Amino acid sequence: MPVASSAQPCLSRGTAYESGYACGVCQDISPQRTGVDDVDFVIVGTAGHIDHGKTALVKALTGTDTDRTREERERGISIELGFAPLVLGNGRRLGVVDVPGHERFIRNMLAGAGGVDLILLVIDAREGVMPQTKEHLAILQMLDVSSGIVVITKIDLVDAEWLELVREEVSAELQGTFLADAAMVNVSAITGAGIEELKTVIEDMLPQVRRKPRTGPLRLPVDRVFSVPGFGTVVTGTIWRGVVSVGDILQVWPGGETARVRSVQVHGESVDTAVAGQRAAVALAGAKAEVRRGMTLSAPGTLSSTTLLDARVRVLPDAPFALSHRLRVRLYTGTAEVIGRVLLLDGAQIASGDDALVQLSLEQPIAVEARDHFVLRSYSPMHTIGGGQVIDPHPGRNHRRHSPAVLEQLRRKENGTPAERTLDALTARPGASAHDLAVMVGEAKETIELALRDLIASGAAMYVGQPPVVTSWRTVRLWKEGIRRAIDDYYQKNRYDVWVPRSVVQNALKALGADARLAEAVIADEAQNDDLNVQSDRLRTKDRRIALSSPEQEVKAKVEQAFREHPFAPPGLSEMEGWFKGRERMVRNILHLLIQEDEIIAIGPDMYASADAVTRSVEVAQQLNAEQGGFTVADFRDRIGTSRKFAVAVLEYLDRQKITRRNGDSRECL
Repeated sequence: MPVASSAQPCLSRGTAYESGYACGVCQDISPQRTGVDDVDFVIVGTAGHIDHGKTALVKALTGTDTDRTREERERGISIELGFAPLVLGNGRRLGVVDVPGHERFIRNMLAGAGGVDLILLVIDAREGVMPQTKEHLAILQMLDVSSGIVVITKIDLVDAEWLELVREEVSAELQGTFLADAAMVNVSAITGAGIEELKTVIEDMLPQVRRKPRTGPLRLPVDRVFSVPGFGTVVTGTIWRGVVSVGDILQVWPGGETARVRSVQVHGESVDTAVAGQRAAVALAGAKAEVRRGMTLSAPGTLSSTTLLDARVRVLPDAPFALSHRLRVRLYTGTAEVIGRVLLLDGAQIASGDDALVQLSLEQPIAVEARDHFVLRSYSPMHTIGGGQVIDPHPGRNHRRHSPAVLEQLRRKENGTPAERTLDALTARPGASAHDLAVMVGEAKETIELALRDLIASGAAMYVGQPPVVTSWRTVRLWKEGIRRAIDDYYQKNRYDVWVPRSVVQNALKALGADARLAEAVIADEAQNDDLNVQSDRLRTKDRRIALSSPEQEVKAKVEQAFREHPFAPPGLSEMEGWFKGRERMVRNILHLLIQEDEIIAIGPDMYASADAVTRSVEVAQQLNAEQGGFTVADFRDRIGTSRKFAVAVLEYLDRQKITRRNGDSRECL
């Protein structure tokens, strides 16, 4: 036996052991492992009624007593989740999750069941199928567990005839479930009978077990949290997707706080990397907020919190009551439990055995993805009433009830092809990344990227903006219609305007879901298509024409003539209004129109100049600057032959336009 050098913590258990010795809780040896080999990629879980021998079975299989707390050992029942490694005959090692069977601890059972790949449904040979057997089985089906073995325990306490009757009863009860054709193994944790056979059956079933994907961004629901001196906050859980490595920066949801991975262990062994299908203990550095069960670790930018879900819910055939609109419920998904209300989108209730599309309005934020499974229990008293699957984790708003359009859209999101669902997601979130779309649609990022290529090739989606992002063509068309509608509305309210403030169109596009960058991209595209004239802070349609009445044409002609004949002594507004007594408002409208058409420029309060006069003023200023290296107001006034008042107004306008710059009593051209 090696000499102990220092105490090392087993992060999986939160206890200490001597380096090189077996951990007193998980019975594992602790050499440093680097890299990942082909073990630990399947999680085996227990399920069944209280006192049917789940924990004793796990100990017989693994050598580990998963009842680790004093209270559990004194009361003789499992309260918290238990964990242990299972070594098979071929040397392969799996993770085992032991769940409590008492109905009072069903929330703990649910926290462990979500990550299970292969279930052991444990049934006492003396009692057969009991209430928690049925409830656990219903929960497993709602969580989409598809592989399992039926284990008849305590066979040393019954005779062969009784055992056969129990097996027949169990087979009948399991008809119509995913365990209808499952292997059934008789065992005794006391005598060891059937234990090796069970290990062999588990080993034989592994090729059929649906594996968690190692590709894609990390997702690890947290089922335990504790502190270890020298390591800080340690979380444990089953890795649902991806890998976690020492040094990774992760986000903790809900909330999105970042933390760094200080160390990783799998069944008490330090590793560089743990992968999907393994149970891992992860020591976090930098997590300032409290981390607790129900939270999720993820790769940065791949999850986000929500309090509103679109989903399909199925009510159990033996549910104690129908599910009614706005019923307060407890929702369980991953390792999380949150309270919310079921908002029925069609009908007054969901009867036992039926299913329907709903929205779930939650009282606390949660981080989920499309296609996640969940369980619903009544708020009080607590009964399991049903479950379902998330269709859209971020619907963004409450849906109108009894809307055929809403129901059709949700059915398309639920059952459409990846390309159809990607297109719907793009329409809802224009410019979303492939990462974001993968979360929304519930498909792998690679599947989304293929769907995007197909959508672009077919013209259903397109690139917009710089750098380019993808959005749906129907969204772009909606935005372009929105631009035209905003401009038309503005023209209708502002009859004498030719130009529309750019902000009017930007606000209209923002209301349609376009962020600032995408809005500018669509405006630029319209300009390239010769539909718009676009300047820095304004735009206009190229076909904008303002029809004037005969009196308006008369006013316009006289005003234009005055500015043409007296470019450096133009009339002010009060003078022009004096020409047309009783038509002062018309004069102001015509002057506004001429300014909009860039024929006249407002150079100061009640001071105007024709565009031609301003151009000539710039030329004069440049000539004076070239001749003298600068010039005064008097120099400029004398050269153009105007009043000092007009000369000052023009030069101050040129200063504002950054054409000239004042320096004391003189000016220079820039």
